Amino acid sequence: MELMIGKNLRKLRRSKDLTQEEVAAHLGISFQAISKWERNDGYPDITMLPALANYFGVSVDELIGMDDITSAQKLNEINQQWNENRAEKKHAENVALMREALKTYPNHPILLGQLYCSLEKMDGTEAEKRENLRESIMIQEQILRYCDDSETRGSTLFNIADAYWRYGDYEKALVYAEKLPNLFKTRESALVMILNDKEKKHTIAKDAMDKIAWLLSYHLQALAETENDKRYYEKMLAVLDILFEGNESDFVKGVRSKMTRLYKS
Repeated sequence: MELMIGKNLRKLRRSKDLTQEEVAAHLGISFQAISKWERNDGYPDITMLPALANYFGVSVDELIGMDDITSAQKLNEINQQWNENRAEKKHAENVALMREALKTYPNHPILLGQLYCSLEKMDGTEAEKRENLRESIMIQEQILRYCDDSETRGSTLFNIADAYWRYGDYEKALVYAEKLPNLFKTRESALVMILNDKEKKHTIAKDAMDKIAWLLSYHLQALAETENDKRYYEKMLAVLDILFEGNESDFVKGVRSKMTRLYKS
């Protein structure tokens, strides 16, 4: 369990416009100790917690962030249950799970994302599936209104463009698709350019290769379909052989399986 003392101590100190030296002087300790705690390099002795809490006029639970800790644990449990249900294709159960969780955590982007994914996977009549897709689009619009996280927004923009296209609203699909960044200006491209840590750079590059394989297959499939030429699938399989030399992740194996199936169909 990760305590939130450092983050909360810094927030409380700054809210009262106090320096580390002033807090330390009141408690009779060194300012280096305050600095260490705020950096999460260590925690105060348990006997110091009541004095710290009293000084800032908060409870010990609030100081150590028990509400945040409990919330994180609860969200982790919900996410674990969602993953278990998804593996068993219990999508209706996941819809109910997310609806209930959102009563406690309204506008939570991960829960909203899991809700719209589950809605789109539910079985039913064509009318029911279309209604689920309509609700999925509304939820994604909600994420884009309230979420500032760039990765979440990026994935949502991609998914909502696809959802609008499947719903039959081609113009809206284009609007959202055109808001996405191009292939060149990506997070992975920037990171491998600026990272000095070789291990991190290697990890980013390897992960990017999996994504590049998917991107290539996605666009080569489009060329194969628009030009009615299955040789593009054959070319993709050859690219996979060259890039990965048989050492493929499960993700890339999935790409290979799809390209093989399309080539043989």
